[in-house]
Amino acid sequence: MPVYYEWTSAKKSRSKHNCPSFEVTSYPLKANVITMKEHSSNSIIDQINKWSSGFEEVDPLLRFEQMNLEEDIGALEVEKIEGVNYSKAWSTRRVSILNKYTTGEKLTIVSSYLPGGEKALIRQVSNLNEKVKHRLEQLDDFDESSVRKTMGLSQQEFVTNINMLNDEIKKAWESEQRVKAFKIGIQCSKLLSDISVMQFYPSKFILITDILDTFGNLVFDRLREKSFGLNNNKTVHNIDSKTVPESAKETCQNWMYKMASIRELLPRLYMEMALLKCCVFTNREEIKPAITRLTTMIRGIGNPLVAAYLRIYLCHTASKLLGNESEAFFYNNLKEFLHEYQQIFQTPIRKKYEMQLLTQDKYLNLYVPAVDWLLFGTLNSNKCKNSLFDELLQQCEQMDNNELFLCCLVSAFDSMCVIKRAPKILDMIHSHADKMVMINEVLASLGEHLCKADNYRQNASESLIQTWWKIASGMKSTNHFLQVLEPWLQFACTHLSTQHVNVILRGTIRYMIKCGKPADEFSGNFQFVIKRMLKSIPDVEELFLMDAFMPLVELVQTSNARTLMAKAVLSIFFSRYTSVQIEDPIVISSLMRLCCILHDSINAVTVEDESKICGELINKFIQAVSYQDDLERQLNFYVECRSSFIKLDAVLITLVHAVNALSVRANTARGKWLQRACAAYCFVTVPSLHCTLTKTQLYLLSGQVALLNNCIGQAEANFKALIGLIPDIPDYILEDGQKKPTHVKVGGILSDFLSTLLLLPDNVDGNCKAYILSGFIKTMERIHWKRTEPLYYTTLLHTLDLLCELTQETYAHHIESVLSNDKLYGSDSEFIDVLEKYSTNICQELLIVLKALGDNKETKKQYNLALELFWRVVRRGDLKERPMLSLAANLWMLSQKIQDSNNKIAKAIMSALQKDNNPHVRQLLQKLDEGVKNT
Repeated sequence: MPVYYEWTSAKKSRSKHNCPSFEVTSYPLKANVITMKEHSSNSIIDQINKWSSGFEEVDPLLRFEQMNLEEDIGALEVEKIEGVNYSKAWSTRRVSILNKYTTGEKLTIVSSYLPGGEKALIRQVSNLNEKVKHRLEQLDDFDESSVRKTMGLSQQEFVTNINMLNDEIKKAWESEQRVKAFKIGIQCSKLLSDISVMQFYPSKFILITDILDTFGNLVFDRLREKSFGLNNNKTVHNIDSKTVPESAKETCQNWMYKMASIRELLPRLYMEMALLKCCVFTNREEIKPAITRLTTMIRGIGNPLVAAYLRIYLCHTASKLLGNESEAFFYNNLKEFLHEYQQIFQTPIRKKYEMQLLTQDKYLNLYVPAVDWLLFGTLNSNKCKNSLFDELLQQCEQMDNNELFLCCLVSAFDSMCVIKRAPKILDMIHSHADKMVMINEVLASLGEHLCKADNYRQNASESLIQTWWKIASGMKSTNHFLQVLEPWLQFACTHLSTQHVNVILRGTIRYMIKCGKPADEFSGNFQFVIKRMLKSIPDVEELFLMDAFMPLVELVQTSNARTLMAKAVLSIFFSRYTSVQIEDPIVISSLMRLCCILHDSINAVTVEDESKICGELINKFIQAVSYQDDLERQLNFYVECRSSFIKLDAVLITLVHAVNALSVRANTARGKWLQRACAAYCFVTVPSLHCTLTKTQLYLLSGQVALLNNCIGQAEANFKALIGLIPDIPDYILEDGQKKPTHVKVGGILSDFLSTLLLLPDNVDGNCKAYILSGFIKTMERIHWKRTEPLYYTTLLHTLDLLCELTQETYAHHIESVLSNDKLYGSDSEFIDVLEKYSTNICQELLIVLKALGDNKETKKQYNLALELFWRVVRRGDLKERPMLSLAANLWMLSQKIQDSNNKIAKAIMSALQKDNNPHVRQLLQKLDEGVKNT
């Protein structure tokens, strides 16, 4: 048992003491500078995708495109000519087609080279004559009996089989089976005559033409190798046929003869297009006449869908070979397409797509990629786009069933061209609105162009909106109506007044009620409309002042749809709201309604991240609302929020902070009752929280604010509640999915709390002196912390600091309106005796801790604690008293006995003492010197 020392606090004057100091390299207020090396070429999303791509399953339609991307870039050898990059444009459209045109129907593939099909016979040949003879025999053997039809394939299985054929054509080529590779190409091109699943035809076209490109590249590479050797950098653009040897020319002509021997027209055309680039080895001048001839030959294809995509491939091949010189062929093929345009609407064609349960609008959409590609090249060929647009628009106006071409025209031309002719286009649509099945596509595209108009005359904008609304309000499909509403509503928001926008919103509500279907079926479309309107309107607050906006938002009734809608509206509102505060009562009421929807969606199965997002949005709302100087109304708002958002701890925490801030603002005499009401609000609200540590922090803050406002009773109540929670604080809390220790935060809270108790006056009517502090000390006696934990003995040291300061005649700091204990007791001896008794007990407890640390061989902790206690004895204890002088000497000798390697603190302390002229300090130094000599 350690020797008993009675503590006596020194009465200090406010003169400056010499304090120990030493050089340090880090300190709590030092800013941590983190240098991050950024790569300008890669965004953070690119980096994430780089590491996550290996764990993601690739879309089967995109897998084929990704596998051949690098090969295509190298093999196509497309150069950017005069600002037009056809390779990039084709790649973009290819990915778009693969994503858009999918199917759930069963597919069929016909080939001899899939598992279970024809087995290739490999025969060793000794000379060139036998080799040629063998290849001719292989070509003759290609008959229908060897072909195998595989039916009932899903989309993914179909793509897998296509990939197998692509691999097979490469393997056959590498194993010198050129004819087999040729036959695979023919069989693949024949698949494009099958329109049994029209919805998938555009994607099938992309997949098959990639195989044909592969075959064409293999032939081209072989001819280039025969002409110029293995290592050459020749491209299709710089090969001169005069430098090509005769043997290579003969081989090239042989491939052309093989291609010409194909009996069926469609595979012959596709194979000739695939091999067209090989003409550079014989005569480059043959390419343009060949493209012209192929343009005419496509007329022989009976089905307009097959013919349209054949023209795409022809123009794609021409763009690879001729660059900007190919643009005339785009225009020629567009004219050929328009010449055959009416075939699309003939009765036999309609029966075919109706048998597949396709509506007319879905069937016409299959042509959009084809017409889009033809228009893309045509636009590049014509430098005067305005005159071209007028010509095509006039031609379109004179056509029957012009909606497909009109839709593609509006999409293909730039916004400036379309905006100038918007009234004419809208009149064309209006005159044929009852017959158009693609009216939604045309109107949506036109609306997108109008949204890009920087400045449009108000009168013209009103006229356009009126005409558009006449068309849109008569649309039968609600999905189509909402699709059209999205861009046109944005146009109204940016070019018309809020009254016009409100009228459109009212009409939308009437349309949705009239359609007879619940709005929940279209909740996704509604979200797009609302989001776009919120992002485009100049002043987002004006939306909530419209009488039709909130009814439109609340048209959806299911909980999930309403929650998503509320979350979208609040997120965009707070991202765009520029003012610091929200003061309009109508806006506040509307936002409150949306926040309540979010809060009510939270239940026992809601994930933590979802609750966190909802809490953040509601917190932004609470922090933004302001009633200026009407503090009572502000408090009533916080009371309403507490009752409305009781499930979210994050919101309750924000409310406590907001009410404490409000309490500080109410600093006038007539605001005294409001300060007490705010203190009561916080005291009642904090127990609703789940986290004990958070409750402790808020009790401390609320008590400090109450003390600042001279609400002593409320401050005491908060501090009592804080003390009662200390034993329940867990050692670890869960933050961001990780267990984190609480001792650092608890130490900070208790240190702050003890500092506050210096200002808190006692209840003079009570029997116990230093009532709150005595309760804290008793709590420390029954706490679950181990004595050797730094948190425990550090708190004891801080308590000892407070007790010593409480014995002083004048405290170090005060609150102006609060009568602290130095004025209240006036250094009353009874009060001082109570404090000295507590100090003695704590000192004794610290000595017990020192012994326990020594028994546990924790010398570093023991050394630091001995020095900490020694410094407090020297600076806060009365060294005139013999027990205090002995205690200081013994603590110093203990620290020197331990001889910790890190003794710079001891040196700093000793240096400070040697500079002190206090006689009692000098006496202590003399005693320490004697103790050192005796040892």
